[in-house]
Amino acid sequence: MNYIKKGIPFMLLIFLLLPSVSVLAKEQMDERVYYILVDRFVNGDNNNDIEIDIDNPEAYYGGDFQGIIDKLSNLQKLGITTINLSPIMVASSYNGFDPVDYQSVDPQFGDMADLQQLVAEAHENDMEVVLDFPITHVAENHSWTSENTDWIKDASTNQLEEQLPAINLDSQEVQEYFLETAVYWMKSANVDGFHIYVNDQIPELFIEQLRERIFNEDEQATLIIDGMETEVGSSMLPSFRTEAVTILKQPGQSVEPLLRNELTGVHYLESVLTPRFAHEAVQAGFNPVTRWQLASTLLYTLPGASFLYQGVEVPMDNGLAEADHRMAELNKEDEQLIQHIEKLAEIHQKSSALQQGDLDVVMEAGAMAVYKRSDQNQTMYIAINNDTETQVASLEGINENEQLRGLLDDNIVRVQEDGTHKVILERETSNIFILEENTGLNWFFISMLVVIMGGFVAFIVAVNVKSKKVKK
Repeated sequence: MNYIKKGIPFMLLIFLLLPSVSVLAKEQMDERVYYILVDRFVNGDNNNDIEIDIDNPEAYYGGDFQGIIDKLSNLQKLGITTINLSPIMVASSYNGFDPVDYQSVDPQFGDMADLQQLVAEAHENDMEVVLDFPITHVAENHSWTSENTDWIKDASTNQLEEQLPAINLDSQEVQEYFLETAVYWMKSANVDGFHIYVNDQIPELFIEQLRERIFNEDEQATLIIDGMETEVGSSMLPSFRTEAVTILKQPGQSVEPLLRNELTGVHYLESVLTPRFAHEAVQAGFNPVTRWQLASTLLYTLPGASFLYQGVEVPMDNGLAEADHRMAELNKEDEQLIQHIEKLAEIHQKSSALQQGDLDVVMEAGAMAVYKRSDQNQTMYIAINNDTETQVASLEGINENEQLRGLLDDNIVRVQEDGTHKVILERETSNIFILEENTGLNWFFISMLVVIMGGFVAFIVAVNVKSKKVKK
């Protein structure tokens, strides 16, 4: 019985989703990005465990390139299209945000051959690999602090609130070094782009030059900008994160305000630099799995890119209002949340509307919002009910000969006597509907119910017959 229940949604997705997909330009970044803090992900090769001490929060824990390779199939099921690696260059710490040598692989993670293998296998699984590229600070023991002092400024706070020597990016020599370094990694490891960390001390002209150099090397390259919203790359959207966490950590507020913002950047609710979203939900007194189900529906259906931090599958909560750099607890992943995200991935992969369609807010009903993604081939309606009670949205403007078919929760919405299509969602749930011609009765679903009920009745009859024989 359990297999039949699980099989119905999967079969419906296969037969009922339209398969038309168009190729996107990189300027319209449509990616599911999974961020990996390499040392704290998975230890796949004990041979590179050089200075491991899992009892020391500041030490290396053993995560490496092989550990990531071992989990590629899991990431593919989540619909991940881009793997974002934390800084993999030689550094003074496990997190890599204090580089010592920008053009060498940290031996704790493996060597260049291991990185090349990771990139190659990711490509075979239709995933790109992007490297973190911290260009604002270096480690105190970096050679520049003694040999190239004009490349360094006074110490300041980096992205992880550490006091480190700042880099002088006003220097043309420094700028050229970083441009050459970006090309070095693209040529040496065949990586697909970079996630660069900037601040207000970084000349915007340099970011434009970096983008140009990267795209000259690969016109389909990815460039994510963190710390500055700019038009030269896909920007991380911290303002979206702040508002989204406030709305989604608890029921009672509609996600509608989020749909009015700039939606072409990289949307996220947590990162290597922020507290966990699960922690925010727990502190508000609500189930983080339920909260993440709603949040993931939003992230997988917005224009632009969505960004997930390792451990979202659990979901992880370190109990602190600070960044979580513990080892990823992938062995504790939540089956309910995993199944939800995998469904979202399947829907997004097959939907041209979700990949490139326009977004229009349709209506609100209490704290339930309904929005539409549509292109010339397909129309999808997304309903997210973040209310404390069941809500009904009466949708107008849909032809009477059309119906909405639910893909997360299988149901069909047809025209009512008043000419509307009524979407009903229980509290703290979401659904994605595909607009299609009215097919009349859902004979497939009805036939499955008949088979299931018939089997149940036959079982009851058999039990009764056997019971009577035993009594006789």
